Amino acid sequence: MQNRATTISLTLALLAGSAAANPVNGNYVDVPMCDSHGNLIAIEELGEGPLFPTDELISTVWTTTNQSACVMSDDPNMPNVLVEMTNLSGRYWNNLFYVADLDTSISNVDGLADSAAAPGAVGEAFRIDALGSNRNLLVESIAVDGIFEPGEIWAFIIQDYANAAGLPPSFGSLDFAGGSSFGPDSTGSIVQFVVPAPGSLALLGFGGMACIKRRR
Repeated sequence: MQNRATTISLTLALLAGSAAANPVNGNYVDVPMCDSHGNLIAIEELGEGPLFPTDELISTVWTTTNQSACVMSDDPNMPNVLVEMTNLSGRYWNNLFYVADLDTSISNVDGLADSAAAPGAVGEAFRIDALGSNRNLLVESIAVDGIFEPGEIWAFIIQDYANAAGLPPSFGSLDFAGGSSFGPDSTGSIVQFVVPAPGSLALLGFGGMACIKRRR
């Protein structure tokens, strides 16, 4: 029994990266745009630059693309951005979401996310995947399985990307949405969200509705 429990624990840590070196807290709720994922909670963030520990580190480059992620919401007169990120953390990740900073807007939106550090200050968000209507993940360099492996490169679309200060996509600030410090090193965040424990669902749903009402 003990060996089985140990195996399960190691597997969960491998797939979800749950041993957070710099954990984040916050909520995600769906909005009626692209895809639905249900109510989720944030547990960890990946990023680039000196603020992030080595076990949460990525590197990114970007270019523009004519390809769409969520066709029904794509504005053909606005540029789409293709972000290529490399996993330098030495860990396996899944359930990764892009969350825009408050001064960044996108159109392939699945939902809204807010940090516990700034409740109600929501950023537009989407799950990085190739499923459903919002098929933003174009490249998985190792295996096409939704697992971001050590050394793997993912390329995903941020549709109709626009930043109020004209900054390019960057992921150098700790925390996300209203909890991000913004500035030249951050216009968005890569955040791992998971399904909350059953006892917290009611509270999360209430907080999520508050987020949406404030956004409107």
